[in-house]
Amino acid sequence: MKLEYLPDGADMCPLVRIYEFGSTEARRVHDAFSALASGSLERVSLGEIVPVDSIGGCHITFTRGPKDRGVVQTGEGQFDVVLSSQGWSHAAGLAEPFRDNCYAGYQWLTEHAGDIQLLFSPGGDW
Repeated sequence: MKLEYLPDGADMCPLVRIYEFGSTEARRVHDAFSALASGSLERVSLGEIVPVDSIGGCHITFTRGPKDRGVVQTGEGQFDVVLSSQGWSHAAGLAEPFRDNCYAGYQWLTEHAGDIQLLFSPGGDW
């Protein structure tokens, strides 16, 4: 799985994209999102869920918060996705189709929260 921050260069920028993954990695990410939604997990980094090939030193953490803040930049190449229980439930629903089929498609996981978008795309496209 690759992780990259794109500050500009496309209409949807700035964005963080999680890409080049298969069903096994998608299943683990989906399960982490579900655990954040249920409250059995409060915070986890992508690297704790699956092996990550970080492009340009990009790092992302997923946090359960009281409200949806979306992707928050916490430092150079460092990001925290802060969503409520309901927000993580929604993100898990968006990621769920990739558990069994990673051949095409993509999802914007934080489209309605924050200024930086989070792209979940097996092929990296949108």
